[in-house]
Amino acid sequence: MKKVLIALFAVVLLCGCSNNNVTNLDINKASSSLDSKYQNMQTMNKDELEVIYQLDTNLFEEYTIKSSSSANGDFYAIIKVKDENKKQVQDKMNNMFKILENQSNLYSPEAVSKIKNRLSTSVGNYLIYIISNDNNSYYEIVKGFIN
Repeated sequence: MKKVLIALFAVVLLCGCSNNNVTNLDINKASSSLDSKYQNMQTMNKDELEVIYQLDTNLFEEYTIKSSSSANGDFYAIIKVKDENKKQVQDKMNNMFKILENQSNLYSPEAVSKIKNRLSTSVGNYLIYIISNDNNSYYEIVKGFIN
């Protein structure tokens, strides 16, 4: 009986320690597919993210953050982070959205509404943010590149 329990414990330990739950998301392919559906998206440059929106891009392992060049408020971000940086990056992104809301208040109440109704989720070590008229439809595109 003791040997059976030890064997069972070993199996559970080995299964629990495997990396079968590792999530990968091809950020470049997801971004390319999103760009084909979104209109007039432009990559936000590192200086803009760090100076205006107070994001520390050094906390990101990999990322793409794009916003619409028009005043419609469309936006998406896919960010890969380390576990230890996840909460900090989420807080920084929430601060960024407050800044975007304040800026949009000046010219587009519709954009403010979109920002407030944004999709914010995480999958493994990926943080995903979508601001559009149809957040779920755009998220379905991203989900197609998760494995």
